Amino acid sequence: MVDHFHENSQPRMTDISNKPVVPRQATAQTQIQLPMKLKDYIRGNDIYLKKGAVLQTAIVAGTMAVKKTEQLIPFCHQLPIESCDFEVNMNEQLLITIKCTVKTTAKTGVEMEALCGVTVAALTVYDMCKSVSPHIVIRDTRLLTKMGGKTKLLERPLYGLILTGGQSKRMGQHKALLDYHGQPCAVYLYEMMQLYCQQVFLSSRSGQWIGTPLELLPTLADVVPSVGPISGLLTAFQAYPEVNWLVIACDLMRLQRTTIEYLLSQYQETTIATCYINSEYGFPEPLCALYTPKAHAVFAEAYRNGIYCPVEILQKQPCTLVVPQNAYELVNVNTPEDYASLSN
Repeated sequence: MVDHFHENSQPRMTDISNKPVVPRQATAQTQIQLPMKLKDYIRGNDIYLKKGAVLQTAIVAGTMAVKKTEQLIPFCHQLPIESCDFEVNMNEQLLITIKCTVKTTAKTGVEMEALCGVTVAALTVYDMCKSVSPHIVIRDTRLLTKMGGKTKLLERPLYGLILTGGQSKRMGQHKALLDYHGQPCAVYLYEMMQLYCQQVFLSSRSGQWIGTPLELLPTLADVVPSVGPISGLLTAFQAYPEVNWLVIACDLMRLQRTTIEYLLSQYQETTIATCYINSEYGFPEPLCALYTPKAHAVFAEAYRNGIYCPVEILQKQPCTLVVPQNAYELVNVNTPEDYASLSN
């Protein structure tokens, strides 16, 4: 147990002298929502104000903060920072996402360094932009992944995939574009999955969403003939073979954050997938699941053998099966009647 107090209740730094020196890595993320007033100051991939280039300065400030974390947080140990890498993205709505990955070889982890980095980077954005408008919101600062030591928050980066490539024949219109809470349901799922994933993509057929509200969202177009969800899964596995994939079908419109969080909490790296169990038939739910890189070879072989059903594939493999806390959220919205029932 970590204890920051002596027996006489005086504070102290945790003794790590007996812990092993091992490679450690952590990635943290924060988001800053800027008001649209700042749009006039965008030049290329940055925002230019009197104080200078906002995002470039934020990266410099965040890097400095990473290196000074032990001076800011009382009981953090001084660590050798071997790598500090920032990734900054800004969308059309001026939502800035900042990620910081820190690496070291030491006796304790660098999650505080990564969190400190993104926090100071966000504060730098706020400081430089507040003269234009004070209506800036910093939100969702959190640890995404950590590696090394006994405690894990997934062993590798987590990417998200929303399956939107279907024909939607029973619905009669594209399910991904159905209005849900005032926006296309695929956007609703995309924003929710961004809370947990380092990157989120729509799986689609080539050019499927050009000219639609989904056009600007990151997309992975099928690189194998489209024969259902397996095409989207294989495309994702091939594009980023070293990450874990959180996969959700776009017609799971009832899905809530708690259901995603519970699935992630049950993750086991030793199996090819962590899946919810279908409450009615008992099979693994492949379209609300967390896949490890082991799934790539299994699905590729099945595809070569003409087996395209993800359920059939998972039934023959070691999976971590999770009993859903709210099975209703895992019911697909496939027909106009299903969709109409959402408002009832």
